[in-house]
Amino acid sequence: MFPTCLSDPEENAPGQLLADLERRQDEALEQLDDLEKKLCDVLKGLNIEMEEVDLD
Repeated sequence: MFPTCLSDPEENAPGQLLADLERRQDEALEQLDDLEKKLCDVLKGLNIEMEEVDLD
């Protein structure tokens, strides 16, 4: 007997997978922004200025 898929087939559609990856990427970028703000606050409290770096 073949194992049955427990998830809905539409959940695994390529478009849905892409949407899920984009959502997770947005969440990760949002978390990075929050961490950067916290780091800047800590550095500011220590009288340390962070240089702006152009990553392009």
